[in-house]
Amino acid sequence: MNIAVLGGRFDPPHIWHFWTAQQILENVKDIDQVWYMPDFQNAFMPIVAAPYQRVEMLHYLETGRIKLSSIALAKETVTYTVSVVSDLIKDISNRYFWIVGSDITYEFTRWRDFHKLSRMITFLVMPRKDYPIKNLPQGFQRVEGNLMLSNVSSTIIRSRINKGLTVSGLVFPEVENYIRKHNLYR
Repeated sequence: MNIAVLGGRFDPPHIWHFWTAQQILENVKDIDQVWYMPDFQNAFMPIVAAPYQRVEMLHYLETGRIKLSSIALAKETVTYTVSVVSDLIKDISNRYFWIVGSDITYEFTRWRDFHKLSRMITFLVMPRKDYPIKNLPQGFQRVEGNLMLSNVSSTIIRSRINKGLTVSGLVFPEVENYIRKHNLYR
């Protein structure tokens, strides 16, 4: 099976996480599934919601071919992509790809063992609004097709919630209800 992994903080998961996964399935040949893989802790930015809360919210974004993986969470330490990929590629029954937004191509050299990582797995680069794709590093492949682009981010959503502004349409209604019920991001 060919599995594309979308890793990250998912703090909170939002509509664009869903549409990124959906567009990968629609536009990248032979991808069977997309897995959301939330970090336990992120190497660059703090995470606000607890791991179990982000998992509960991510379940609302799952479909038959879009699934949740807790591989990175199980490590209970800072999530380094190179470590996760090392574990994934031990499973030779599947072929894995790593999904990133075009904004990541500008900072990829900050990632732990980035040279090694780009030889271990193919990166699928999803264009993001305001982050044009120029020169891609070795091992990176641009996602092509009639794609919808966005600049929706968890940072924007957390900021809007903190200011008391609506996030309707930016997150699934179930995620919005969960955030409100658990008083997250205030």
